[in-house]
Amino acid sequence: MQIPMELLMSKLGNPGRYQVAVFLLLAFNYIPVTFNHLVMAFFGSTPPVYFCTNPDLQPSPTHKGHSLNLQSWVPTKTYTVANLTIIGVEYDKCSSTYFLQDGGNMSVDCTAQMAGMWNYAKGPRESTIVTEWDLVCDSSFLAKVATTVYFSGVMVGGLVFGVVADKLGRKPVMLITLYVPILVGIGISFANSYILFLVLRFLQGAFMQGLQTSTYVLAMELFLPQYRGVAGAVLECYWGVTVVMLAGVAYLLQSWRYIQLAITLPSLLALPYIWLIPESPRWLLTRHQFSETEKWIGKMTKYNKLEYPSQVMEDIKLHLDKSEASSVRQYTFMDLVATPRIRTRSFILFYLWFAVAVGYYGLSLSVTSLPGNKYFNFATSGSVELVAFILVVIIIKRFGRRISLLTFFMIGATSCITAGVLSFFSEHGSKMSQFSTGFAIFGKFGMGGVFSLTFLYTSELYPTVIRNIGMGSCAFWARFGGVVAPLVLMLGDVTHKSISVVVFGCIAMIGGFITLLLPETLGQKLPDTIGDTESFRSYREDQEEDVAVKQTLAPGDEEVIVMTDK
Repeated sequence: MQIPMELLMSKLGNPGRYQVAVFLLLAFNYIPVTFNHLVMAFFGSTPPVYFCTNPDLQPSPTHKGHSLNLQSWVPTKTYTVANLTIIGVEYDKCSSTYFLQDGGNMSVDCTAQMAGMWNYAKGPRESTIVTEWDLVCDSSFLAKVATTVYFSGVMVGGLVFGVVADKLGRKPVMLITLYVPILVGIGISFANSYILFLVLRFLQGAFMQGLQTSTYVLAMELFLPQYRGVAGAVLECYWGVTVVMLAGVAYLLQSWRYIQLAITLPSLLALPYIWLIPESPRWLLTRHQFSETEKWIGKMTKYNKLEYPSQVMEDIKLHLDKSEASSVRQYTFMDLVATPRIRTRSFILFYLWFAVAVGYYGLSLSVTSLPGNKYFNFATSGSVELVAFILVVIIIKRFGRRISLLTFFMIGATSCITAGVLSFFSEHGSKMSQFSTGFAIFGKFGMGGVFSLTFLYTSELYPTVIRNIGMGSCAFWARFGGVVAPLVLMLGDVTHKSISVVVFGCIAMIGGFITLLLPETLGQKLPDTIGDTESFRSYREDQEEDVAVKQTLAPGDEEVIVMTDK
């Protein structure tokens, strides 16, 4: 017998125009999420050339934008400052040496407490939090810390808003996490200190995760199961397009404060969502809010030019009343590790989500520091990522989930390791360094494909009774990966930048190998209970057993088997 809830959704269109229109509106919520998740690639970008000087000892040498490549400076004539006659200066990033006329020299070290001590080679309109608050030398790690703090907020938001959305509804959480970030984002653009910037970015991260989660759930609950894969792929495509858009916005505005306003204010256009976006009928029905459900169902059927499903609604009410009267087991996180097969799947999936998040966000944040134009590199990485999202939809139907996931993992891993090795043995600006950039961007292609695949694969590996818990737990490990990624980049700062990319590749390669321990789910019936998963049988095995049983049955008894399968 078909579940009454699924039967109701089929009576509202398959899918209907109303659901498609609402879904396309919801998909726009992924734009501010993508902007805020990745904007630190530009906010935290450090100019490739900068030098330490002392404005009290000399006037700052002039330079023209990005053309600065200064190692020393000799004034047109000697000058005297503080009874010191200076005949030349040799610059370094964190200190400078002043040569005196008497043959001696004096070294000046720049520290974060000495504002205005650094000169940066950058465009006249370009500014980042690095150049504004001098996050270089001893303070260079603070730019990476800002990203870690943001993704810590994302982790908190996932835990908090997931629970709130189950209690208060998907729509209220979606609206709150869509509109409050407008105020937070404006506050970020006017932040006058690094600490205030961190606090506001933490809050922004929490709200963005709430927006992403509530939007995804609300969108998926509009459709029947067979259409959710396509819906998820479309959302990923919105993500890829937005990555390219972010590069364009950053290139046109260049100042981090203006960029922040540009990615914040467009959310004001979504104010009509208060009236246009419905609450999830599924959530309303589980809460027995029948009058509110009937209102939205009436709007859907009217817009889709369908009859109101009165009988189905009555059946659902009866079904829910019976379900409430019976005792239903409450599942928890512990059920993810309680039985052997699900425990194995959970540990593998936790690592896979962590691995792809570390690689994806690590490459996204570092692509602006690779050799070449940072705006072009970022836009190119977004473009190849979009290709990966589209390609996933095509290849999983032919090659399945496991082999496709393994392939994308290996593409990402080998590309990252190759990029790191080439970078280690090449000089900035050389042809080999350009090849290194190309491999790093191709690594983003692999990571993008993995990210798109893991959502679908995970939902098919967990049984229905713990699917939401499993997805939420995996998402937590993905956010933890976002926290760790900047720390891996910091490791590259204190050793060699190539080390970070190689680490990303090694983590991804391990993920690719352990993917082989998972079963293929293409063409398999989705498990509903933990028992179904523990006694997993392939779809082909079930078909062969059905044929064998049917051969022993009398004519007419086959219907029993068909009804049981459904």
